[in-house]
Amino acid sequence: MKLKKLSALLLTTVIASTALFTGCGNTKNSGSNGETQNPNDPATVTFWAASVTQERQEFFDWFAKYVHEVYPNITLDMLGVPGNLTDYRQKLDVAIQAGTAPDITNDFRPELVTNGYYQNMNDYFNNWSDKGLINEQLIKSNKTYDPNGTGLYALPYSSQTWNMWVRTDWLNAINMKVPTNWPDFFTAVQKLTDKKSDKYGLAIRGGGGSANTLEMLMYAYSGVTNYFDANGKSTINNAKNVEFVQKYLVDTYNTYTSQDDLTKGWAELANAFQSGKAGIVVHNLGSAKSMVTAFQSDYSKFQAAVFPASVQGYVVHAGLMPLGLSMNSQSKNKDAVWKVMQLYLSKEVNTKYCQLYGEIPANTEAAKDSFFSDSPYMSVGVKIETDKTIKFNDTPYYLPTYSNIQADMEANIQSVMAGKMTPQKLLDNWAAALEEANSEYHSSLKK
Repeated sequence: MKLKKLSALLLTTVIASTALFTGCGNTKNSGSNGETQNPNDPATVTFWAASVTQERQEFFDWFAKYVHEVYPNITLDMLGVPGNLTDYRQKLDVAIQAGTAPDITNDFRPELVTNGYYQNMNDYFNNWSDKGLINEQLIKSNKTYDPNGTGLYALPYSSQTWNMWVRTDWLNAINMKVPTNWPDFFTAVQKLTDKKSDKYGLAIRGGGGSANTLEMLMYAYSGVTNYFDANGKSTINNAKNVEFVQKYLVDTYNTYTSQDDLTKGWAELANAFQSGKAGIVVHNLGSAKSMVTAFQSDYSKFQAAVFPASVQGYVVHAGLMPLGLSMNSQSKNKDAVWKVMQLYLSKEVNTKYCQLYGEIPANTEAAKDSFFSDSPYMSVGVKIETDKTIKFNDTPYYLPTYSNIQADMEANIQSVMAGKMTPQKLLDNWAAALEEANSEYHSSLKK
């Protein structure tokens, strides 16, 4: 797998260039010279945020002022990096190599745990009086990046749940409700299709991002919650996952979906749903704003919905992707950095941030705000995160090559849709790639 080998090479380079960080993860409140600083002394904390638009920069400018109001001795040097995530990561890697990396970052990467750039914040978090306000599932998800499952290298500030977007007006027309099980899902897809009118029950993401979507859907169908068994064997080629891929990609594509779904990315999926050409699509709540705008806030036409219950009877959601603020292990005043992080997770700040980004607050008090609890769409995300009957699988975000494997699988998914590869072959290839990545990851921990 060329992409995986490239990733491994880049990881080796970053680790080599940042070796000075290794072993510094447990140092508290000390500068690079090891001298402890007075927590009341004036301190400047640097914070780099990724993919910042003008609207988002206004929020961060406000937050910088707010920090100084609450903590007069702390000045927040806030840098919003525009552009895509790749641009941000390249800038950060250069800064790490030069020894000028910021105190706080908001883009979490597993390789930066490995090379010691991130501070383990367990002690800070465990001693925090408001730790009980932070969503427990998010803390658990972030700890998956630690090989031992105990270290906290990012303080979660929000999450984005995945869901179905459903044309409820179409379902009402055929006397069906929003599907809560997979048999009803596939029945609805069939009944909603009217090829003569260029209407399809479903739009499938066959282009960029297809592997991510298919992966979470097949596990939602099978009900399997672990990616590897005790022997390190992948579960992605579980028989029920194979069954789902057959139903979803082979039996449904180009029969109850449009033929051009083969290359559709999210923009094309959203257009199909919003223009009346598809009755169901799958995405996250980050697309809510565009949905509300497209349907002019007419909630009789559409809604967000939880995935149907698995064949085992319970709902399974992909493990929440670890997001959060990370602390540079070489920060000169870690107590000041931690104060900024705490404030970022306060009810007021967390509410303001998540309303802007369309995400669910990690602060459970903020999540009770009417914008989240009463919204026809955001309330679905809150339900997913708080409903004790919903299970989360242990998605291996911690594998450095996990996203590269997904990218490798996208061409195979198109081959299945085109009838050139069987679902079994696709998932066997996928399983082999995951098992190799998992083995390499655990072997590297022993070195």
